[in-house]
Amino acid sequence: MVMRLPIVAATFMVASVSIGTLLGVAAPASAQEVITCSSQNNQRNTCSIPIRGRVRLVRQLSDASCRGNWGYRNNRIWVKNGCRAEFLVGDRRNGRYDRNDRYDR
Repeated sequence: MVMRLPIVAATFMVASVSIGTLLGVAAPASAQEVITCSSQNNQRNTCSIPIRGRVRLVRQLSDASCRGNWGYRNNRIWVKNGCRAEFLVGDRRNGRYDRNDRYDR
């Protein structure tokens, strides 16, 4: 019995690790990507979005204000009046954005 205990313990450990590995593999919570979009010479510009979903401005890169100078529709972000920023594009179902995160005017 003394020899079997280490074998039983080792078998139990391997089974536990295997089950833990299988259960620990989770699908990504949501697909998200950061896109940089820039208005050159104060002109309106659009940038394509590789994934559909909500868009929110996460970091303004320009001296010009982006408030009211960006928005999105379908698979494009638009910027104008010198706005240059990084935008987070995410899954609508898992995103926790509200209408104040979007300045689509």
